[in-house]
Amino acid sequence: MKCPECGEDTLINDPTTNQRVCTSCGYVDEEQLIDTGPEWRAYTQRDRLNKERIGAPLSDSIHDRGLTTRLDVSSKNRYISMKLKRIHEKTRVSNNDKKLVTLLSILNDQSAKMGLPDYVKNTASTILRKLVATKAANRVDKNTLVAASLYQACKINQIPRHHQEFKDKFSLERNEFWKAIKKVQSIKQISPDLKSKIKPNEYIPMVNTSLNLPQTVATKASQLVERMYEDGMSSGKGYLALSAAAVYLISTLMDKKKTQKEIADALKITEVTIRNRYKDIVGAFDIEVKI
Repeated sequence: MKCPECGEDTLINDPTTNQRVCTSCGYVDEEQLIDTGPEWRAYTQRDRLNKERIGAPLSDSIHDRGLTTRLDVSSKNRYISMKLKRIHEKTRVSNNDKKLVTLLSILNDQSAKMGLPDYVKNTASTILRKLVATKAANRVDKNTLVAASLYQACKINQIPRHHQEFKDKFSLERNEFWKAIKKVQSIKQISPDLKSKIKPNEYIPMVNTSLNLPQTVATKASQLVERMYEDGMSSGKGYLALSAAAVYLISTLMDKKKTQKEIADALKITEVTIRNRYKDIVGAFDIEVKI
């Protein structure tokens, strides 16, 4: 903040005097500032947890975002309080929210089993909310829709996960899964912030680690894939297969060769896919490989 007296950007809030002062010229800009912090003091983390009176932060993974009221059972009027509690629990979820509650329940369960971070789960929750709100979730299997939302959330948060992993985890059919993915991807037209941000070179470390290759191979393969991405040559191609083909090419050139079958088995993709992407790379850069 700029000081109106000297013009320097040195205005600070002094908590001891409850004033806004300039550290350069000493000008007092405002007195008796309102303290927006808690009225108590805590010197340890345990003290802070004991004294805090607020609940958990808002979360999209809960249908009402955590803004709910819980009724305890009173020992004096147990029958009445139990009845009120049952009525409250029934009215907590409206008819319009029932589908969302089911989807979020599946999402919370499966994301925990897959070891995905909370921010990925929250992104997938936002996608599901928009799908339900626009009625795009109608006539789609719930497990398939959750799997597609998690897959898209990983791409948005730049976490390299292959779609085959989600198909195997949820035991999904290929056609149904891709239909759900198309529905999920249509959301980015409404919310541009839900557009995939992952790049193909972000799959390179996963591929390199799976094959136990030296870091030099990963570095060169990453540079190669990044060049293809910048020149628009990666459009319409699977990023994992493209990364696998780049690692295969660089490992061959650096005499650290892994066969296409070894790479395909490690990444659970087909040799044909790797071979096609390999041909794309060699043709794009006019590389001649002598074995």
